[in-house]
Amino acid sequence: MNHPPSFRSLSNPQRRRLLRQGGLLLAVVGAATLAPARADDGMLSKTAVHYQDSPHGGQHCSDCAYFIPGATATASGSCRLVAGTIFPEGWCERFSS
Repeated sequence: MNHPPSFRSLSNPQRRRLLRQGGLLLAVVGAATLAPARADDGMLSKTAVHYQDSPHGGQHCSDCAYFIPGATATASGSCRLVAGTIFPEGWCERFSS
């Protein structure tokens, strides 16, 4: 079998090690991209759920099952899933009625 010179220059143990390391790197990078970004407290980040301060269609945070209201109906609240201050008129892709 004719291999390019750079491929032939690696002995079998070197090739195997290189392939193992490359596979491990791909596994780590793949896992990092599949896992949602979490804040230090284990909550999802606003970026990970595509949070926005405005409603999406007819959906807004104050109607979401995960929203924890603030002191008044218009005050910012929080969320059971998403870290940080959440506006009642906001929205994210984890919206659930």
